[in-house]
Amino acid sequence: MRDITNHRSSTAKTENLSVQLAEEINSFFARFETPQQQHSSASALLPSSSSPGSYSAPLTVTEHDVRRVLLAVNPRKAAGPDGVPGKVLRACIHQLTLIFTRLFNLSLDQAAIPSCLKSATIIPVPKKSPISSINDYRPVALTPVIMKCFERLLLQHIKDHLPPEFDPHQFAYRANRSTKDAIPTALHPVLSHLEQRQSYVRMLFVDYSSAFNTIIPDILINKLVTLGLPPLTCAWIKDFLTNRPQTVRLGPHLSSTRTLSTGSPQGCVLSPLLYSLYTHDCSPTHNNTLIIKFADDTTVVGLISKGDEAEYREEVLKLAAWKYKLNSDLLLTFYRSSIESLLTYCITVWYGSCTKADRVRLQSVVKTAQKIIGCPLPSMMDIYSSRCLSRAANIIKDSSHPGFNMFRLLPSGKRY
Repeated sequence: MRDITNHRSSTAKTENLSVQLAEEINSFFARFETPQQQHSSASALLPSSSSPGSYSAPLTVTEHDVRRVLLAVNPRKAAGPDGVPGKVLRACIHQLTLIFTRLFNLSLDQAAIPSCLKSATIIPVPKKSPISSINDYRPVALTPVIMKCFERLLLQHIKDHLPPEFDPHQFAYRANRSTKDAIPTALHPVLSHLEQRQSYVRMLFVDYSSAFNTIIPDILINKLVTLGLPPLTCAWIKDFLTNRPQTVRLGPHLSSTRTLSTGSPQGCVLSPLLYSLYTHDCSPTHNNTLIIKFADDTTVVGLISKGDEAEYREEVLKLAAWKYKLNSDLLLTFYRSSIESLLTYCITVWYGSCTKADRVRLQSVVKTAQKIIGCPLPSMMDIYSSRCLSRAANIIKDSSHPGFNMFRLLPSGKRY
């Protein structure tokens, strides 16, 4: 059976365990955090008491809700940094329910979470064997079991505020969705399209590296506000993601503590949903393109007819722009320095002799860039005309220029 399935027992072992290695791994997992990074305060999202229309009642949980999530705790669940195992919470459920109900409601009312509940112990899990670099470890976070219970209460609250048709092409972390649904959803339009004449398909497979670790809280919160989540809930999530203490445990060794305000820990109950919310606006803009997502695995499908790949290539460029969160000014600067400068180099020499087909192809590049940047760009013909006039104006002002006599006087006495 092992030969048929090519199954091998996991032999990945972490060798040369040391405090120094734990520190290096912790630094690597925290590499997306920069000292200059500034995050707005979660309190800025709280509704002002001076404006009566802006206030919304905070979410509250009942003792019944808390008792329900405590009863669902796996008694064999590993303890988090607080050292409280799941079996203790189960055994003391009657004594703790009221206490945690008050604590949770106070946290929701103030949109603040105690630092001890946000702390995480990162366990580096080898992705493969043998380990050749620190990048071969996957960071799995052990967080307090009681915090996982709290997150489960918030999970349903957030889902209740999302529309039923929310991000239909995300097939991970959702009921009645799996890879078995994602594959036929992608293949059905592909096979149907290939039945047509002069048609083919292009597919781009994207796997984002350290996707959960690169979530920027400010960007996520802006998207949550756009989706209509209550301000207090958004503020609570902002506090949940920022100022999180983190240590790495490698065998018996513990690293020093780092405080992070970027990313969402893998192992938290809310992390999968928050990532889905973070990527929900990554969607196609054309009828002949599809974007299929399974967690951080993304597939761009282009249904191409008669060799016209403009829409597919535009979709790929828009995906890249979405990924890097580039604003229009930065995209415009890049276009002018790297694309327009190349397209228009010596344009006064060669553009006039271009065929109509060549001009259409060149202009399609400008149109695609214009859609991605989101602002109007000068056409190739406009650039050609303006540069010809500018060059001619410079030549006729210089009587010593060899081309001076190429410009004859008009009846008005002007050369242009």
